[in-house]
Amino acid sequence: MGRLYVYGRLNRIANVPGINALPGSYTVAHGVQYGESAFDADATYNLEFGEPVEIASENAKAVGVKRATSSLVATTLAFVVRDIVGVRSITTGVAEAPASNVPLTIVKASAPHSFAICVPLAASVTTAAGGAVYIGLGTGSTVAGAVYAAAQGGGSNSIDSGWTFLGTKFAPTSDTTYYCAWISK
Repeated sequence: MGRLYVYGRLNRIANVPGINALPGSYTVAHGVQYGESAFDADATYNLEFGEPVEIASENAKAVGVKRATSSLVATTLAFVVRDIVGVRSITTGVAEAPASNVPLTIVKASAPHSFAICVPLAASVTTAAGGAVYIGLGTGSTVAGAVYAAAQGGGSNSIDSGWTFLGTKFAPTSDTTYYCAWISK
């Protein structure tokens, strides 16, 4: 079971690009050229597809990422891309998250590209096209790495990612408690 997004049964409808996608999906491969190999720098956490993460370390071989913390800034922000990797489990018939000790693909938020990615939203978030995307820092009442449509805690509990929403939220699976949205830079 995910921390940011809990999967229900897949909807029995055609996957409509830009409307019905799972967290971590991307619209076009244009931005993936900026994708980088990454590892979970803090092995106690299980990162999720589409999750905004914090770059903790970087060298010529790989990037170390961790769950967003209060030290997150726009230049250390990245997103976990849904790609073909090992998975922890397939209990709902779909890969929910990358497996432990397997590289994952990230795209840095600061990369010079026009890229759209599907992200899981925090509870009760309402989105609108063109609205700013804020990332929770895990302080106050925010969930670390959760996506919000407004500054939280007067701005001290979230950061402005520099990205915007492409439209309204949607529930890609049968569970309508958890929603996703497309964001772009």
